[in-house]
Amino acid sequence: MDVYLRGKRIKLDPTRSLGKGGEADVFDLGGGRALKIFKTPDHPDYQGLPIEQKAAEQRIALHQSKLRAFPTGLPRQVIAPEELATDRSGRSVVGYAMPIVAPAAPLVRFGEPLFRRAGVANRDVVMLFREIHTAVSGLHAAGVVIGDFNDLNVLVTSGAQPRFIDADSFQFGPYPCSVFTERFVDPLLCDREGATPRLARPYNPNADWYAFSALLMQSLLFVAPYGGVYLPKDASRRIPNGARPLHRITVFHPEVRYPKPATRYEVLPDDLLQYLHRVFEKDERGPFPAGLLDRLQFVACTHCAVEHARAVCPFCTPGATTQARPVLTVRGEVVCTRVFDTGGVVLHACVEKGVLRFLYHEAGGYRREDGSVVFRGDLDPTLRFAILGSSTLVGRGGELAFLEFRALEQLLGVVAFAPAPELLVLLQLEDRLGDLLLGRHPRDARREEVHEA
Repeated sequence: MDVYLRGKRIKLDPTRSLGKGGEADVFDLGGGRALKIFKTPDHPDYQGLPIEQKAAEQRIALHQSKLRAFPTGLPRQVIAPEELATDRSGRSVVGYAMPIVAPAAPLVRFGEPLFRRAGVANRDVVMLFREIHTAVSGLHAAGVVIGDFNDLNVLVTSGAQPRFIDADSFQFGPYPCSVFTERFVDPLLCDREGATPRLARPYNPNADWYAFSALLMQSLLFVAPYGGVYLPKDASRRIPNGARPLHRITVFHPEVRYPKPATRYEVLPDDLLQYLHRVFEKDERGPFPAGLLDRLQFVACTHCAVEHARAVCPFCTPGATTQARPVLTVRGEVVCTRVFDTGGVVLHACVEKGVLRFLYHEAGGYRREDGSVVFRGDLDPTLRFAILGSSTLVGRGGELAFLEFRALEQLLGVVAFAPAPELLVLLQLEDRLGDLLLGRHPRDARREEVHEA
């Protein structure tokens, strides 16, 4: 495909690929800018997929006028199209140039316990959502609705600064947003008789605030509003787990098994808990009350060390919360053997041929199971880890580093993520291989589109 910016031909270099989504490919233009190119119906990713091919055709046809009419003066948190990319004639829009957001982590990472333990505190999450709240309010004031507001189209830079990407799917004027993500689409806009939430009616500002509440809950508790497993005693009331949003069966339901990795919701103050109940179970809508964020302050219990946002610890003080769940007591014998403990943070663990291997951070160093230092530095939540024998794999962005800890023990100096070449081998990964090794969340499986049959 020939691509032009201001009449100048741009060569699409696969080695400068920044990522691949369900609708477009993104390339590094240099100078801190990226080029997003929409996938055409004949794109290899759509081969043998007639529905996706037709959707791409409709999407590109809409973009011809929508991107030319894209609103200006939007909040600074929005990564808006800076310059349209066209074909040689200049008449057909094929994509657009935009600023690169890097380094950054997608908002989905803030709902992962391991990422949060690596140095992202609850106060950072609250500060982040205050910024997101400001951005959403500013977009609505400009007559723009995000629509497909999910945990992958918000990137978070240093200092808890959100950046909204995929702005070409925003809804404004006569241009609707037709894509949705099941876990964040407002069920009031969906077909109640469906097996899973599917967008059936146009977006409105309330849908953005519904998604905001869901994202906030996920980021604070590590569980979505309809997480857990629904196990009703009456078998006739069972429904597919994906259909629970359509029936408002939330994680607060007494017959929903709360996920063990999640933080118990009792740590939240009553006013926020009650608001979440009203939104997800009683269909209350409207702008998220900013005061709930302003009053949200977490402290650690001096007795049990649990961090909570209540006047007193909900677990050490009887009657501290009106939302307590019934306690399930199981009697029996359990054998517990302590194999390791640390005052730091365990970052990754696995078993290889019956051998427990792990990586942890303690006393300013990243260490393996025998205490050997892999490299030194502060906790960095943007790093991802894996273990292969005596080697430690460290990933960040599109880079993967192989670190041999026994060899590094003999080296002097401080090892940073991208130090001298004799210490690390850095590999540029292809998009899908990078998704697999670095644990990225591919958009293809998270986002759907509605279109005419």
